[in-house]
Amino acid sequence: MFVKAIALWVFGLFTLVPFGTYQLLFEAPREQYAILITMEMFWIFEYWGIVGPLLLAYKIRMVIRAIEQAHTQEDLAKVLINQETGDIAIDLIASQNGIPRFLASRVYTALVRRLSERKTEVRSISRNRQEGEK
Repeated sequence: MFVKAIALWVFGLFTLVPFGTYQLLFEAPREQYAILITMEMFWIFEYWGIVGPLLLAYKIRMVIRAIEQAHTQEDLAKVLINQETGDIAIDLIASQNGIPRFLASRVYTALVRRLSERKTEVRSISRNRQEGEK
């Protein structure tokens, strides 16, 4: 999704902006100057101001959906260990709690460590039960 947004911006940068500049300098009547200047300035500077938050919302939605679909702790640990999920979770923790990103990173690391410890504890308990049954 991010690659598509970059491709669209670059495509517009090499097609829309030069065409608008040509129109502005050579063919546009005085009434169109404002819209052409606004279009070029928007495309160069404001595109990411609109697309960036939309991409972040999409990524957060995908992470929350993956967390909701995790039925076991192992699935949850797999989802949380993913690098992209980790970055988004850290950003979400930092923004929701108003803390710096490095502290959110520590909280996230502690959460993943605790989940992995529980996973090993559950495995050892299940092994002990299986050995006790034999």
